[in-house]
Amino acid sequence: MLNYIAMALVFLACAGTGALISRTMMQRARQLELSLQMIAQLRAQLQYSRPPVQTMIADLCQQSQHPAFLPRCLHSMNTGTDFPQAWHGALQSPGHGLKDDDCRHLLSLGQLLGASDAAGQREALQLHETLLSTQLDQARTVRDTRGKAAFTLGVLAGLTVMILFI
Repeated sequence: MLNYIAMALVFLACAGTGALISRTMMQRARQLELSLQMIAQLRAQLQYSRPPVQTMIADLCQQSQHPAFLPRCLHSMNTGTDFPQAWHGALQSPGHGLKDDDCRHLLSLGQLLGASDAAGQREALQLHETLLSTQLDQARTVRDTRGKAAFTLGVLAGLTVMILFI
């Protein structure tokens, strides 16, 4: 009886690992999608109303769909940290699902917001939107190919271990 429980736990561990890898790939693609939406909304705000950076970030955080790092940035800004440092700290904190390459593009965006006139910021946002769009295409490709494969391989590895122990 104990053998069956041990085999079931090994199967669940393998399948869970595959599911976790797949979920990580899905989370990255979703965070990049949300980051692109954020950039589009920032561009629209800069074009029409030109509010301060903290107001723009607060407006984005009030929406139901926003990147995971954005509330951390707003919290830091509300405690007195200036925007570039708050942005950098939010992107350096773990748990947002983005890779280092994605963060590098977003980090440079944080140095541009509020640093020049509205037209210059809109152009920079458009450039970053193009860069992140390329990253998103790559993330979707990886998610669709390797994500499904990782989950399937996790389940198959668990079944293989179970068969070997029987």
